[in-house]
Amino acid sequence: MSPGRNGTESGAPLAAASDHVRDELVRFVRALRRAGVAVPANAGVTAGRALADVGLDDPDRVRVALRASLVADATDRPTFDRLFEAFWRRLAAGPDTADAAGWTDDGPEGGLASFGAEPAAGEGGAQDDENEADETVAERHVGAVIGRETTASDADGDGATTARYSPNGRRTAVSAAHASHEFGTAFDTLTESLATLSGRRWRGGGDERPDVRRALRASVATGGTVVEVPRRRRARSELRACLLVDVSRSVLDVVDRSFLLEFLRRAHEAWREARVFFFDDDLREVTSAFDASDERALDALSRAEAEWGGGTRIGGSLARLHERASDAVSRDSVVFVVSDGLEMGDVETLEREAAWLSRRARAVFWLNPLAVSPEYEPTARGMAAALPYLDGLFAFAGPDDLAELARQLDRRGHHGRIGYEYDPRRVEATHERRHTA
Repeated sequence: MSPGRNGTESGAPLAAASDHVRDELVRFVRALRRAGVAVPANAGVTAGRALADVGLDDPDRVRVALRASLVADATDRPTFDRLFEAFWRRLAAGPDTADAAGWTDDGPEGGLASFGAEPAAGEGGAQDDENEADETVAERHVGAVIGRETTASDADGDGATTARYSPNGRRTAVSAAHASHEFGTAFDTLTESLATLSGRRWRGGGDERPDVRRALRASVATGGTVVEVPRRRRARSELRACLLVDVSRSVLDVVDRSFLLEFLRRAHEAWREARVFFFDDDLREVTSAFDASDERALDALSRAEAEWGGGTRIGGSLARLHERASDAVSRDSVVFVVSDGLEMGDVETLEREAAWLSRRARAVFWLNPLAVSPEYEPTARGMAAALPYLDGLFAFAGPDDLAELARQLDRRGHHGRIGYEYDPRRVEATHERRHTA
């Protein structure tokens, strides 16, 4: 009996069948990654859509569709084929009998052992799983594709350590304190770049550029002869910023939270004005949480994670900003949006509000934790809708990403060709991958 018919012929609810497919697909993706297969960052979404398109009646069609979605390197095909057989048997067993079919399983987070995949080098096996959240970004994305919104049931740990998830599923424990020298240097460099963005006024002095206007005005007194060419440099201004942080599960499962909180704290401390907003299915200003101790900021993040969970509505949240706190954005301010671009609401609303931000702000930068992957492409519908209105889309995972943003701004300005696609780390990784293919 095909897995597509099992749920309906046995009278099981359709929702249970969808949950079963979703869970098994998530386990399959994890098993591949544990076995060392280089599964692309957004492959879970692509695989979910592929299943919806081809159906579940023909295992050969499912195999071809999932292999095209999940395998980027031809050398990984034998591993895929081996693990697919176990995946299909579990899928065919149905939601009520999968565990009785001889496969040990302790839920979506611990079900990898069922597939017989050995952890890849550097993976910690069961010890690593203790640091995992109850629901990962892969589950959230796949759940969105097959029509089931997922919610978090518990908060992540006690704040002493947190699980850092990279886009390809690898994870390492990180300390809650991220105030390293490397971070401080990168943040100061970014602050300098933002404070001298193109369009800000110039003043005399320095040794950066010749001041042609002043030279011509001075030449009037000498009969048109230019005696000296004054120099000018861009004046530093006190930076204003609006920081909009997506606190949906799909983001918090990926981003290094200690790095995120340190970035927000330093911005609030170092810049003239830095208003901070958390959003998921609504928007809330949390600027005051960064006035005092780090514990207040961490508490604000934990509360937002626990109270929300209905799916990210980026456009609706930006509309709330427009309606309730439009003064947070001005022609002198820089807007940062920290999000993976997974929109569960109206895309037209997102486009309209992104256009408003673009018209009103000095610059709009989107910081996406998933963009650290060389395979990343902005194909999520929210990300694709917002992209035309951004000055740049950048990776956001650590100090190196802040330094790269500053480097590109210094070289090309915010009106130049900047963004994740011009990151030399991505270009080099792509070249190496093609060379070894």
